[in-house]
Amino acid sequence: MIGSALLLSLIGGLVLLDKQAIGEFGISQPIVACPLLGLIFGDFNIGLLLGGVLQLVWIGSLPLGAKEPLDNQGAGVVAMSIFILAKNISLNTPHEKIIFVSFLFAGIASIIGQVLSQILKKTNNYLFNRVNKDSSDKLIISTHLSGLVTALLRGFVLIIIFLILFILIAPLIKLLPNFQLGELLVLPLAIGLAGIARLVIIKRQLLYSILGAVTGLALWVLLK
Repeated sequence: MIGSALLLSLIGGLVLLDKQAIGEFGISQPIVACPLLGLIFGDFNIGLLLGGVLQLVWIGSLPLGAKEPLDNQGAGVVAMSIFILAKNISLNTPHEKIIFVSFLFAGIASIIGQVLSQILKKTNNYLFNRVNKDSSDKLIISTHLSGLVTALLRGFVLIIIFLILFILIAPLIKLLPNFQLGELLVLPLAIGLAGIARLVIIKRQLLYSILGAVTGLALWVLLK
């Protein structure tokens, strides 16, 4: 059980390197990362479901300038890792209950991942200042390696926290009421609505929210 959690955290941490350390090719985005992990561990269809829904929840969350948005990449990997772990530990519980917990943990993971990203930025700033004072080849190489290790640790720590928590509460999941698959979308919808409320009430970006709603409605009408 712990071995599976460690393996998933390591693989997920490697996927999340795409977020801040290597490439930024979009591999870490939920719509790619969840099906990819699902393909590796034999749950491709669930990966498509989780990845597609979570990608839509945070589709407008972009790291513009110094802004550090909620960690949708970490949220996706955490959600998929939880489902895979539940399967590996032979948890005799309907998939819908596991998906519900995956969505719930994904919302919390997006916040904690954001905090860990801010810590990583401060660490990288320290590494940059150090190499700025001494630009020897040896120090440059060691600094790059240190940056990769800290980025990997950020993803690993984020995932292992929630997998261990899931292991601890796993016996209680069967106490949840039975869900239909469609009913599960209420949770990510609530997360998305909370994001809109934040834009309207806190950021006071009412105009952008209205334009987004009108655009979405127009597309729905056209594609209906």
